Amino acid sequence: MSHVEEMRRATEELAETLDRLSKSPYGAILSAWRRFTAAAHAEGELTRKHKELIAIALSISKGCEHCVSYHVRAALAAGASPGEIIEAAFVAVIMGGGPALAQIGFVLDAIEAHSARESHE
Repeated sequence: MSHVEEMRRATEELAETLDRLSKSPYGAILSAWRRFTAAAHAEGELTRKHKELIAIALSISKGCEHCVSYHVRAALAAGASPGEIIEAAFVAVIMGGGPALAQIGFVLDAIEAHSARESHE
């Protein structure tokens, strides 16, 4: 199993855990978070695709592989090309230096894994 596939599965498991927590006293917090993220990602002056490209760069700068994988998949679904995703990743490298550059391989793996997965669904 590829590292990207491991991240995707771990992210799905986290989503299941959060779904269970949403039925707990913490549900109000999670509900507010979900409403906030949905509003922030909604089409506006920027398209969903552009917002996902920004999220990829921010995920790289924060060093969150779960986030990188999630947002690469979402960017592809929103119509981003692999080239656009790679350019967004290199914008993160401008600000993040070597640690961000080290994430480029994971970005390429995520593009490949999610592109292959989407073509089989």
